[in-house]
Amino acid sequence: MRGSFFGGVHPVTRKELTRRKHLTQLDRPPEQVAIPLRMSAGEESVPLVKPGDLVEVGQPIAGPGPGGAAVHASVSGRVSAIREQPHPWGGQSVAVVIRNDGQDTPWSGRPEPVILEEVTLDLLLDRVREAGVVGMGGGAAPTVQKLEQAAGKVDTVIINGAECEPYVTADHRLLLERSDQILQVTQVLARCLGAHRAVVVTEGDKLNAAEVIERRLRKRGGKVELRTLRTRYPLGGEKQIIQTVTGREVPLGKAAWEEKCLVLNVATVFAIQEALVKGKALTHRAVTVTGGAVVRPRNLWVPIGTPLRVLLESAGGLRERPELILTGGPMMGVAQEDLEAPVVKNTNCVVCLTQEERRRDGPEGVCIRCGKCVAACPMHLAPMFIARALRQREWRQLDRLHVEDCISCGCCSYICPAQIPLVDLVRQAAEHVGRGVDSHGA
Repeated sequence: MRGSFFGGVHPVTRKELTRRKHLTQLDRPPEQVAIPLRMSAGEESVPLVKPGDLVEVGQPIAGPGPGGAAVHASVSGRVSAIREQPHPWGGQSVAVVIRNDGQDTPWSGRPEPVILEEVTLDLLLDRVREAGVVGMGGGAAPTVQKLEQAAGKVDTVIINGAECEPYVTADHRLLLERSDQILQVTQVLARCLGAHRAVVVTEGDKLNAAEVIERRLRKRGGKVELRTLRTRYPLGGEKQIIQTVTGREVPLGKAAWEEKCLVLNVATVFAIQEALVKGKALTHRAVTVTGGAVVRPRNLWVPIGTPLRVLLESAGGLRERPELILTGGPMMGVAQEDLEAPVVKNTNCVVCLTQEERRRDGPEGVCIRCGKCVAACPMHLAPMFIARALRQREWRQLDRLHVEDCISCGCCSYICPAQIPLVDLVRQAAEHVGRGVDSHGA
């Protein structure tokens, strides 16, 4: 049904901590950045520099591996090492460590700006590829691949500004402060891809952003639409936002472009605009630093590779020991144990939760078969049956429960009155099915 999607939950948003905080620079630039070679959904990038080399802002320091994206220096200075570093996605990753000289010298080889009205599809693809743009809303897939797949095959381009995760306001601030740039390139994307419809989507808890965009649209003209939708998590999911805006349901195993839609995050669109109009590579991004444990929650404009520790310092540090530190929001975020892990291209938030802010306050109970997890799952799954099949090692039953459809949104765990870690169990089940473990084995 158009205007809605199945399931979802309404967590407390807690965006009031930062929604009115403008994007600002770090109080003090990082002394060094560690830029991981694992920055996108593809394979690790291949280093183009070596220790001792001098680099400038925007200079390529690693070429894309298969299915990956190019990586660029976010500060100017000298490469001090190429070594293993903590990675915010988990584990370790090889990173190019650059000692910051504080000069922010732009790369002399930066591409020339282009006139947006003269941008062709080939030029668009080249610039996005060279700039190393990836999906900045979470997926981190190279954006050039999505554009190549969508070219000539989509009729609708959706700019995703829903930002449905609690606490996160980085995209909200981009909509408020960079709306002109976002709308400019939205029209270019629709024209180059052959889409006759372009839609900017926000949620109802961002009415000030909707008003700003509406004013810009009246002033600019053009064919970009604005849709302000009822706040519900996980509206920002690709399949959910497509169904809400167009009424089309993307089937299992199908991509968005096969349903004639392309969805791009607001931050991704802004990065494309920077690549076209200024010739800039993706070297900085907006990051929300928030949570009850943070002294001065803020929205920051941050060089990629900056340690998370530096972000917290610019937010006044911690008022108390946090119960949990996450990159991303509390529904789908990744727990961080080492604050030397750096900001990467899809890091939109660092949230430090106090004990009171964590929902869980008791041990796991027994499933009472209330069905709330089924009603909340936006992918029409039955998390309680998946969890039971996994725990009872009923592998044949697990194969029939479509666990590969799970998007790890966390709605099932959030809504469960027994506090069963359903999203973790479903994720384990999906990994089990993905490995193809024999039904009678393991």
